[in-house]
Amino acid sequence: MNILDTIIAAKHQEVAQKKLVSSESALRVMEHFRRPCLSLKDSLLKPGATGIIAEFKRKSPSKGLINAGADVASITASYTAFGASGLS
Repeated sequence: MNILDTIIAAKHQEVAQKKLVSSESALRVMEHFRRPCLSLKDSLLKPGATGIIAEFKRKSPSKGLINAGADVASITASYTAFGASGLS
């Protein structure tokens, strides 16, 4: 089994566990569920767009912890402020 197969298997298990905790109907009543979707395609095609998709990562399957104390809100806000067309 290669690293991608390992990641996929782990994600399948993670999703199955999360489905036990929160039902689809419970998610549908949450505030952010009704928020309009943002289009990555539109962001990438916008005139003057950088085309950069910036990634926020605390750890990776192959490297382990990269930056455990990283603050997602401030880092992704910086990515956006400096012109990222999308965030991952």
